[in-house]
Parts: sequence; C-alpha cells; structure tokens
Amino acid sequence: MKYQNAIDKVNSGTMSREDLVSLKLNAEKMLEDGDMSAADVISAINSATPADSYILFMGFCPDADINNRLDTEWKESGICRFDYRESESQAARFDTVCAGDLVVLKKREIFGKTMKLFGHGRVKSVAYDEKNTRFLVMNWSDQSATIEVPLMGANSTVDIKSIEVVKNEMPDEFWQWLKVES
Repeated sequence: MKYQNAIDKVNSGTMSREDLVSLKLNAEKMLEDGDMSAADVISAINSATPADSYILFMGFCPDADINNRLDTEWKESGICRFDYRESESQAARFDTVCAGDLVVLKKREIFGKTMKLFGHGRVKSVAYDEKNTRFLVMNWSDQSATIEVPLMGANSTVDIKSIEVVKNEMPDEFWQWLKVES
C-alpha cells in the first residue's frame, strides 16, 4: 500500500488529535488532486484513536425541550450527530471528536449550575451520511441511570473537555456513574 507507513502511524494511537487533523487535511488535498491512495489514509484517520482523549458532553434536546430528545434514536441507531451546522463554532468542536473519545449525553438542569446526564458511550469511528454530514458511530453503554452533576463550562450543545479537566471538576459520583475510578 502506497501510504502504509502513515497508516501504521495513525493506527498506533500515538498521534495527537492536532496531528491527525493536519494529516487528514493533507490527505484530503491529495485526494482532491487525484491521488486515490490518500483515501486509505483518510479511512484510517476516521477510525483512529488519538493519544489525547476527550470527553464530549453532548446536548441532545433541540431547543432545550426534553420532548424533542434525540438520545433514544441515537442509541437505537448506534450514532451521535450534530446537525445544527449553522453554529460554526460548535460544528468545529464536534468535528474534532475522534474514535476512543467518550460521549456523555447531557441536558442542562438548573441554569448555570447543574446538568443531568442520560447515558454515555465510546466513539467507534467517524462516518459521513449521503449529504456528507459528519456523524459518530457509537458504542453506547446499556446504562439507563441518570445523574445530576455540576455544569461544566458553557451552556452549549457541544462541550468538549480534556480528561484532566473533567477529573479536576467532577465529583466522585460522576466517575461511579461511568463505572470508572477517579
């Protein structure tokens, strides 16, 4: 394979998220220029786990209305989506999520103070629908318990945090809910 060394490096799990993004941009440019072998690199990147994992606290209720909840559909389909692409800053954040990242489904509970968590799962890979809209292929946990925790960061739908930040800010109950030791 033409780019086997690059693919092996991508698959090693040692590349940072920033390096994967840079490599993908280069591969996409090469593909546009007619180098069809670059598609193999892009495919590897779409399933790659970066060395620096994130936790995505993802809202799932358009207009903050629980009656509009999308989490049930996402769990049944094994996906997670952000279709409000008009919010360029949130779309850009969502587009940095990679395989291996943890997605925690959240809904703001007490404005500016708490959020309620409705489930979690790991990103298996990144995929694109027929309109070329990016979405996440998920391995959702079977857990159905909810928990209320302190609100982290902004009141946005897409709120990405490093593992270190979450460890410093979340109570032990959060880690027990995840079934992960803090």
